[in-house]
Amino acid sequence: MRIKTRFTLHLALGLVLWMLGTGLSIILILQGLLPLFHVLIGTNTEGVLVGWIFAASALICIGLFGWYFGGPIGFIMVWIHQLSHGTYNQPVNMKKVNNRKGKLRMRYRLYKEVLQHLQSLAEQLQANEIERKKIEQAKQEWIAGISHDLKTPLTYITGYSALLLNEQYEWSKEEAHSFIKEINDKGNHMEDLIQDLSLVLQLNHADGIFPLNKSNQDLVEFTKRVVADISNNPQARNYKLHFKTDMPVINVEFDHKFMQRVLQNILMNSILHNPEPIDIYTQISDNDEKVMIRIMDNGVGMPSHIVDNLFQQYYRGTTTDISSDGTGLGMAIVYNLVRAHDGTISVESEPSKGTSFEIILPKKERHR
Repeated sequence: MRIKTRFTLHLALGLVLWMLGTGLSIILILQGLLPLFHVLIGTNTEGVLVGWIFAASALICIGLFGWYFGGPIGFIMVWIHQLSHGTYNQPVNMKKVNNRKGKLRMRYRLYKEVLQHLQSLAEQLQANEIERKKIEQAKQEWIAGISHDLKTPLTYITGYSALLLNEQYEWSKEEAHSFIKEINDKGNHMEDLIQDLSLVLQLNHADGIFPLNKSNQDLVEFTKRVVADISNNPQARNYKLHFKTDMPVINVEFDHKFMQRVLQNILMNSILHNPEPIDIYTQISDNDEKVMIRIMDNGVGMPSHIVDNLFQQYYRGTTTDISSDGTGLGMAIVYNLVRAHDGTISVESEPSKGTSFEIILPKKERHR
């Protein structure tokens, strides 16, 4: 039953009871109490007395109506005020709302839906506040981590530069070359970190529309080349990478640069966060309007808290004892780039049972 209908019925019932109560009061006083005490009144006096009884009854009725209908509204307003000031626990006087059996009292039952929605809102706001604090803490930790990540290669660059500029030593050509190579490697590392930050800023301010340079390409051949490039990486020399597809050619519209980034990030994560040797499988299947890419490994897997936060922007989860050189943005970038392609990405993983990523992409570009 809706609040409006319920309110009307309660109000009508209250008015009927008030009129009956007023009529009975007049009859009892005039016909019962006054004759009992041998009080004789005239016609004019009787009219005045009836008026006083009616007025007193009306005042009592107003008070009862205010208590019955206004009390719950006041409670609701206090609860809303409490929520607006960031207090998400139930009001201290919540006990008076329910009876001993835990059910709403009659006058509060009138606003049952409102109270239920307020309870749901309070729980949602409390959950959002907890999530906000977790994200804020992760953000602070991420800022500290990224500062360290940038400072570490910078220390190498300044250190080797100081060695080369030190006139007290004469470095051989091989030594100078090794110093310059280290400076170049650390500079490239810093450039990668800055590119990640720049890309995240672009994705965050894209408002759901990220500029992609899409073209119709063979996803099978493209993915095969990416897997081959990763397998030739020195870090992957003790890992076995496999590739399988149902169709020899699958044409899909995608951005070559960013899709390569997506696949490389996932494959390299399987290598960097799993002890060697393991098998990494990449499979592509065709489903008429969509294509699915699955990247699976039989590695150490991930606990549920890492899986739940894997695509969070500032989360730096790892399943190994090796410190991560990443920014904590890699999988967040993957997630947003897949979404920019109008696709979806999901992950399944359990400790000691490996990890599986599933990317689903539409074959044709969606009209915006």
